[in-house]
Amino acid sequence: MLKVVVAVLAVLAVAKLWAQDRLYRDGAEEALLQAYRDRAIAACQSAPPEVLSASAMPLWTQPASVDLVIGRTDVDVHIWQLDSEHWPARFRHPHVVLTLDDRATPICRYDVIEGRAYVTQM
Repeated sequence: MLKVVVAVLAVLAVAKLWAQDRLYRDGAEEALLQAYRDRAIAACQSAPPEVLSASAMPLWTQPASVDLVIGRTDVDVHIWQLDSEHWPARFRHPHVVLTLDDRATPICRYDVIEGRAYVTQM
């Protein structure tokens, strides 16, 4: 009987920790998106596209989705190269990612730390 009580308490403790972590992460993501969404849209609108001509510039003012990710996957740095100057941009910096629709369209990644937008074709 005592083993069952201990097991139930352990499950409840794990569920509590998971719920607290989920609430913290969701709240932090929502706060960062609210704080940096307008800056990301403005930076993406004025960023020079790397793969598009100036006449084909997308309109970023009404993105289909706005997400928060950590790190830029297009930076060529491995996780063990800690002394690389590009390591934080690859693995630490939060980025606001704007997409226009579900097709293979340009994606704009706004680096919150650098305050710079990167427009790439997916």
